[in-house]
Amino acid sequence: MMRVLMEMDDGGRRAEVIGLEQTVESPAKRLDDLGSKSFIEPLPRHAAERALNPEESREERSHSGLVKFKKEHHVPDVGGLGWRTKTGHLLKNQSYYTQKSKENLWDNPTHAGINTWKDWHGPKIRTDADMMERLDRFDEDEAIWEAKKTFVNTTRVQTLDRFANRKIHRQMQETQPSWAPHLRARREVNSAFETFDSCMGEKPEKELKKVYTDSVLQRDRDAIRRIAKRMQNEETWKMVFKQMEQERRQDIRADFQMRQAHTDRLMAMSGQPILQDRSHPALPNNCSTRSEELSQPRQVQLPKDVTKLTDFRGLIHADNEHALEALFPGFGHELSVGFREGATKSIEPGFPPPPEAETPRRPHQQKSREAEIKRGAVVMKGSIPVSSQRLEKIATRRNEDLLVKHSKAQFLQTRAPPPPSQRKSLLHEDFSPNTTLQDPLRVTGDFSRTEQSLHPASPSRKAQESLPPPLRSMVYPVVVASHPPSPKARSSQAGSPMAMRQVDGSWRLSSGSPNATSMKRYASEPSLSVTSMSSTGRPRRGAGRNAAAVAEVCNEMDNFEAKISTVPRISNFFATPRSAGQGPSCSQPINYPAGAAP
Repeated sequence: MMRVLMEMDDGGRRAEVIGLEQTVESPAKRLDDLGSKSFIEPLPRHAAERALNPEESREERSHSGLVKFKKEHHVPDVGGLGWRTKTGHLLKNQSYYTQKSKENLWDNPTHAGINTWKDWHGPKIRTDADMMERLDRFDEDEAIWEAKKTFVNTTRVQTLDRFANRKIHRQMQETQPSWAPHLRARREVNSAFETFDSCMGEKPEKELKKVYTDSVLQRDRDAIRRIAKRMQNEETWKMVFKQMEQERRQDIRADFQMRQAHTDRLMAMSGQPILQDRSHPALPNNCSTRSEELSQPRQVQLPKDVTKLTDFRGLIHADNEHALEALFPGFGHELSVGFREGATKSIEPGFPPPPEAETPRRPHQQKSREAEIKRGAVVMKGSIPVSSQRLEKIATRRNEDLLVKHSKAQFLQTRAPPPPSQRKSLLHEDFSPNTTLQDPLRVTGDFSRTEQSLHPASPSRKAQESLPPPLRSMVYPVVVASHPPSPKARSSQAGSPMAMRQVDGSWRLSSGSPNATSMKRYASEPSLSVTSMSSTGRPRRGAGRNAAAVAEVCNEMDNFEAKISTVPRISNFFATPRSAGQGPSCSQPINYPAGAAP
């Protein structure tokens, strides 16, 4: 009704109308009751209670995703609505004047109203939201700090593992007679290899399957068989020509003998004397063995690998052995080598011709070459200066134990194996602090994967889209057999270093050494091993049993080398060129007087 009246006269006669109609109590009459009755609290007050445990609220939020809302119908005596005087005025005590800067009055429960208290301040104090927020910030800071420590420790351990691997790699290269160099593209050698078929060894298995189909490989083998058949025909005709020459030589000698017999008959008929013994004594042979070998006619030998000839250039099985191994892992090398050996045998001269080269077949139950080479092998790795407690807090470790599971085994002595398929290569993960905060499940100590779409540590085993994708490596690890044993394996059996001194032309241990053994100049290396010592300085029980057989053989060899008679050296060196009258010429050897050393 008041709204209607105010709309009619814009509120000008509101007080009079209200007073006349007696519909609403006039505000002016409130001053009449001032001091006659006390102010009544709209909400009941109670003693301040302990708020809910913030950990319980956080567990509820973690379990259900939220903390259930409930209106608060009570006010505590401390921290609730502001106290009021008897007349209802807000008491201006220490809670009235806030100490927080930049805080709105509605966010202060002392200045809040009843509805604000019920819907905001009451539930907030009941759940102890401020403490929950402080605990969340504390946990966030701790998580950031742990992510930073994990990143630093993981990077440091990976760096130390890489340095230790390179150190062992250099030591192995010092002792090995040869090693496989890195694979280089043919086009780096000569621009003539800038063709499509010259770079097939660089292609992965997925791309080779599109080019080297079954029909292409079958026709390539047919081409090799036809070329080998033509060469076998040529070799057969060469052999026939040689036989014809031998037969012709025998015919000529038989013709000479027939003519000689005819001449002897004519001489007998004419009464002339005939030489009865026509055998001629053999001439003396003063040639050396090497001269006799050189005088023999050279036997034309067939090539060890016929596919090395220029007739087979450009064929897959002859030139792209590496590509076949990449196309058929564990069998491509045997396929190429076996077929080429069959082609080499098929060109041997003869009639009927030898059988054509057959296509090697892969056994169904044969184990892979990788498993055969790695079976029973021990991978050599170095130790790093990192405590076990710190190793337990890293995300992953790319050492030899992990790399050997994703490595290729070298089966040729001087050539590296082809790279594995890209989908099987080990991925480089991003363990930066921001990424670790988004996915802390990857911090397992041995996290590794080969597929980007899978997450081994995730419950759903699916990768998270918010994480940066892992990267493929540009290189691949290779396992190589070590022959002879590496220096590290020998040093583990050698014991502690020893002090040496020279006595009577031989090297011996010093008098203070517990091991009284000698090391002569002609001593073999296994005899230099020192008996392992305990911490008390005494030799350990059974330390020399393993090397007893080796030591016996080495001692026998040492005795043989020590007692063998020396042979004077043979020298083909002559004096340096000098002018006339200055000494012997370069074409004459130097003759030293008796007893003079050269």
